[in-house]
Amino acid sequence: MIVPIESPLNIRKIDDPSINRDISAKLLNTWLGRFYTSNLKQHAGARLIIAWIWRNGYPMRANCLATHLFKDKENRWRPLVKLSESVKKRDLPIYKLADKTSVETPWPKVFPASEQNYLVSPHNRYEFPEIFVATIKNATIYGGTNLILTDDEVVCHDLYDFPRDYTIEELHGRALINPKSARIRWFLHDKQSEQISAAAVFVDACAPNYAHWLTEVLPRIVFFCAEERFKNVPIVVNAGLHKNIMESLLLVAGPEREIILLPIGRALHCSELYITSVTGYVPFERRNSKLSNHSHGVFSPLALEMLRNHLIGQGQNVEDSTWPKKIFLRRNSEIRNVVNATELERMFFSHGYSVVEPERMTFSQQVKLFSNAKIIAGSSGAALANIIFCPPTTKICIFISKDRETSYWYWQNIACATGKTVTYVLGEKNKNKMDGIHASFVIDLNTLPSSILGGG
Repeated sequence: MIVPIESPLNIRKIDDPSINRDISAKLLNTWLGRFYTSNLKQHAGARLIIAWIWRNGYPMRANCLATHLFKDKENRWRPLVKLSESVKKRDLPIYKLADKTSVETPWPKVFPASEQNYLVSPHNRYEFPEIFVATIKNATIYGGTNLILTDDEVVCHDLYDFPRDYTIEELHGRALINPKSARIRWFLHDKQSEQISAAAVFVDACAPNYAHWLTEVLPRIVFFCAEERFKNVPIVVNAGLHKNIMESLLLVAGPEREIILLPIGRALHCSELYITSVTGYVPFERRNSKLSNHSHGVFSPLALEMLRNHLIGQGQNVEDSTWPKKIFLRRNSEIRNVVNATELERMFFSHGYSVVEPERMTFSQQVKLFSNAKIIAGSSGAALANIIFCPPTTKICIFISKDRETSYWYWQNIACATGKTVTYVLGEKNKNKMDGIHASFVIDLNTLPSSILGGG
């Protein structure tokens, strides 16, 4: 049942999220799962072993159960089809929102310069496809996934690379994908799915993460909601999103738009489903580490520009003297921390930087802070996605660990899509705790460039 939220805004939530939990959630809720989370997850070796067991053992178990025990129609193999292919095959109506665009991605600056070889470029430029809205009849969506189920196929977005990309749906046991044959088994079934005549889908596995929401989901929503022809179409997003994410949604969708919150495990069947094509995409994980030149993420400049203009005043001069021009981002997290953060913070503070904690700010405050900044310094983290609101002249310095598996072009690609570039200061990993790309690291204060410290 769709129930109203106690709010003056037009928000509805589909109830009972707990009845369709996926196998991963069920396992983590056992005593063994709780023991792993509390005592083993922080160790890289334990994570690698569990990941190997899951990736190799779960597909065999799932196929066996689907073939021999659950011989029903729901668990059958279905074609996994990209949206543009489905549009062409079905001769679906589409409405074009933006042309394809080219993005130049030059090498970012690196300090110390001798560590430049840690960065391997996946491309010097890329073409981002055109953006459109397609309409599919009689489709089903689930909370927490951007995969769309129809009677005869499962539709994914155009940038998904079957052989390379491992998905959150597979990690949580909601689906099994055969990348060679481009087929999928869907295991998360809601026997009492809700029905609606028409809706636009914006549920996504990455939506709860602020950076992914800001660069991959919200730009699609701003494009859709800007079109007068779609003004009466409800939009569907994940339930349980952070208050700052919800604030950004309401600023983009407006107070009159009906918003439906869809929990993980619950299904919504739409007689007419509006799908806005991808405006940005970052693979969750690589399916095969042997494949080189994997994507670090690609983003539509037109979509990010439209989002920025919508939120800071249609591209007009928004400079406000009450906001600091030189900001140092304090990061409060259990992963990717700078071990000597206190000393680093003091150094920047002594050079006139204001120390800020973005997670303690509202979404609107973060937009104002970054749109007025002339120089930003901070370690890699979700708050840095706010650089899309910075003017093209803003200088961006990012502290990050030295690891050849790190997707260094992620932040560079976001910056390049909004007319900027980044500077990286690389640090040595602290291997006493978590290893890999999420390890804490130490910054050599002597390697800091004067151009960043002085703001020149």
